[in-house]
Amino acid sequence: MSKTYAEALKWASLLLTKDGIDPDGARYVLMTRADFTPSQLILHRQDLMPETRWQQFQQDVERLRQFEPAQYIVGVAPFFGELFKVTPAVLIPRFETEELVAWVAEEQRTAQTGLDLGTGSGAIGLTLARKLPQTTMTLSDVSPEALAVAKQNAKKQQVAVQFTVSDLFAALPARYDFVVTNLPYIAPEDTPVMDQSTLRYEPKLALFAGHHGLAVFEQFVAALPQHLTAGGAAYLEFGYRQEPALRELFAKQLPQAQVTFRRDMADHPRMAKLQF
Repeated sequence: MSKTYAEALKWASLLLTKDGIDPDGARYVLMTRADFTPSQLILHRQDLMPETRWQQFQQDVERLRQFEPAQYIVGVAPFFGELFKVTPAVLIPRFETEELVAWVAEEQRTAQTGLDLGTGSGAIGLTLARKLPQTTMTLSDVSPEALAVAKQNAKKQQVAVQFTVSDLFAALPARYDFVVTNLPYIAPEDTPVMDQSTLRYEPKLALFAGHHGLAVFEQFVAALPQHLTAGGAAYLEFGYRQEPALRELFAKQLPQAQVTFRRDMADHPRMAKLQF
């Protein structure tokens, strides 16, 4: 027997909370399946759900109870006002990364060329392509499966960009006015404290890096100067405990760069710019 939307969410919340899982995932899948805004969900909260939607919701909650991310269940994730297709081949875009994109968009209004390195779903690169229409954006990833998802998002959003399969800069001989990247930065030894949904379902290739999470940063900074135009800049996201190690790395490997660190809205150090 079907339930009202309010009853369904209460039922899901009790189940998920008992399992130690954030019940917000249930609200997200319900709103996405129903194509509701938050206001519409409130408006319809006492309406009976169609039986097929109630059955689907029960199936979705069972998947949530297995720690599967809500975004993978419904196949889309929001980022900067757009819905991006996501699959387990790509990381789920995080709200914090919007701050990195806003920083780039604010400063690179005259850039002719830009590179989103390790693009995943394309959230960073496609958003910048929309916000910086004068910039020719290249989106690259080491994973062909990830790049296929980014291409689908570009087609759906009708954004023209260039795509290249590349392990860091290996297949990218060009120079760019700016490079933006969200590199793998989680140390394998941090696995025990990781969120189970991330650990079980998101691509490990995009999450983990050796040498205490710094290995890919070390490769990146070694090659970066050869891939920026004169006066170019690179923007990076990193783990909130990595600023001291990155300061040391940048000072040693890129003494010619002016380094700026920024904190996110939660006041954690999470972003850096290398200006050449």
